[in-house]
Amino acid sequence: MTVELTRIPMTSIQLADYTTMRVGGAAELIEIGYSEDLMVLMAYPYRMLGKGENLLVVPSGVTERLLKFGQPFNTLEFDGQRVRVGAAYDLGRLVAACARQGLAGLEGLAGVPATVGGALYMNAGTAVCWIFDVVSRVEVLLPGAQHPQWLQREDVPAVYRSSGLPPGTIFLACELLLKNGDASSLKHQSSEFKRHKAATQPLTMRSAGCIFKNPDKEQPAGKLIQDHGLKGERVGAAVVSDVHANFIVN
Repeated sequence: MTVELTRIPMTSIQLADYTTMRVGGAAELIEIGYSEDLMVLMAYPYRMLGKGENLLVVPSGVTERLLKFGQPFNTLEFDGQRVRVGAAYDLGRLVAACARQGLAGLEGLAGVPATVGGALYMNAGTAVCWIFDVVSRVEVLLPGAQHPQWLQREDVPAVYRSSGLPPGTIFLACELLLKNGDASSLKHQSSEFKRHKAATQPLTMRSAGCIFKNPDKEQPAGKLIQDHGLKGERVGAAVVSDVHANFIVN
């Protein structure tokens, strides 16, 4: 096993360069080109790294190896209303590509920063939709499994901010089932969603997105924080955003 590990290239990085919060210490990064390499690496302590959008990393760094999907997982295929996409594909690019194809269902995720794999793992979503609303099946590597497998949507117990699958599940790809729509209208809707996010969230600041889950729809976390007068509260360089109270900016 050790011999197999040494043939896989590894890079020393500073995670502050790989996260949108721009904090985080040293780590060893491995870019995965083949699922066979993933099977080897899972025998050792590891963590997955996507776009680094929803991560808060300590300055001392990470002792486990970081695994990041490479180009072979950055794929997109259209087959009528069905879309198959790899885990490394950028969610924003996927939303735009589907809109250009006149395929509806993902436009509510416009402006959500993530890779497809990360979006699936946390069931990324907005007040309009969640990604699992349009997923028909997913390719996953479950903890302890010897091979990847495809799961149908009804076998994935996705809930708010979670796929519902066991911790440590790795998403390799998914298939979406979308609806036909008007390309111009879908692109306009996507642009409107992105404009709204830019006007109501500190997107130009260094952050990890919304920090807290909403307790429920009637009491969003940002409103609770704001109602307690915590907008602008600072501890060192960490500041509760005065634009949206559920963002802590660096």
